[in-house]
Amino acid sequence: MTDRRAGGRCLRRVAVLAALLAGVVAAAGLAARRGTLPPRRLVAAGNEAVDRGDTAAARGIVRRLENSGAAAEARLLRARLLLARGFAQPALDSVAGMGGRPDLDTLRLLVEGEAAQRSGQFAAARSILGSVVAADPGTVAGHRLLASLAYDTGAIPEALAHLDAVRRLAPGDPRPVRLMALIHSDYELYAEAVTFYAESLSRDPHQPDRDDLLAEMAACQVKLRRYDEALATLAQAAGTPAERLLEAECRLALGETERARTLVEAVLTERPDEATALVLLGTIRLEDGAADAAVEVLERAVGLQPRDYQARLTLARALATLGRDADARREQAEAEAIRTLRAEFAELHQRAWDAPRDPAVRLELAKLAEALGRNDLAKVWREAAAAVAGR
Repeated sequence: MTDRRAGGRCLRRVAVLAALLAGVVAAAGLAARRGTLPPRRLVAAGNEAVDRGDTAAARGIVRRLENSGAAAEARLLRARLLLARGFAQPALDSVAGMGGRPDLDTLRLLVEGEAAQRSGQFAAARSILGSVVAADPGTVAGHRLLASLAYDTGAIPEALAHLDAVRRLAPGDPRPVRLMALIHSDYELYAEAVTFYAESLSRDPHQPDRDDLLAEMAACQVKLRRYDEALATLAQAAGTPAERLLEAECRLALGETERARTLVEAVLTERPDEATALVLLGTIRLEDGAADAAVEVLERAVGLQPRDYQARLTLARALATLGRDADARREQAEAEAIRTLRAEFAELHQRAWDAPRDPAVRLELAKLAEALGRNDLAKVWREAAAAVAGR
């Protein structure tokens, strides 16, 4: 959850809650539409429909289950639809009293575990889902939900262990590997992140958020100074402003200053207050020998993002070039203070990694995030602290 991505984006939660019964093939979905599957497999196909957001198909399967006399199976699938809409307590109410069907116990417990997690009852969720996985380590949905639960509380080693289980048990699913990539990227393990991004793409080259994945992968390659690889990655993307700025950063590092300038100026035409673009333009102007013009845009960038280390540092260089030594020292001191906060933030991340049950370190991270101007990350860590404290 560190501040390291282009555009200063918060660590985004990826959809790791996939089908409760993974591995349902396209033929199963076709058979479900024709109504030729037995109830248990209809439930599996219905769960798949819920997880891909096709509520119409899922409701159709509920009706088929009801019409065939499979009332219990229909109730379970309705509970999943309720969970997908965020109605945890109604989902729990709908599966209450469903004992006596051992063949449906796993599905019922998964619904109960997910509902508990969504309700903030993390200890109960962990207990329920842990019992499912202990009884059957091959239950993909149990590992998915436990990975999500661990991720929500900042218990990163536990999250990675369950994601790796899903990775092995569902070899065609790109989502667990994508989240593994995000986690490694946010903990500045960029080389490992790139490997996971590549694996996720190999599993599904056309996944819905492919462009986001490519931008994240390129950002990691830039951090590793693998600029040619980053450009090759970006060449496959849609060319959003954030992606064009990453390309500009690569071009500038490779000495292609004019190409970088063109990209940055085009972004600023669309988004005049894009701080990342202003810092890059300031860097280019400083290299041109136009320190006055560099200071102008860099001061704008600092005004927009006062806790941006690179903006402060580059502004200090520009001011020093103009002989404004006192102003340069002030900006250098601000940059160093930000660098110190970021180093402390990174150290606390490692402590949180090593102490998955400690709410105090998560609260410290929230306070530091606020000091860095990252209220979005502060919210994430406060929620993680509350979740850990309530486990």
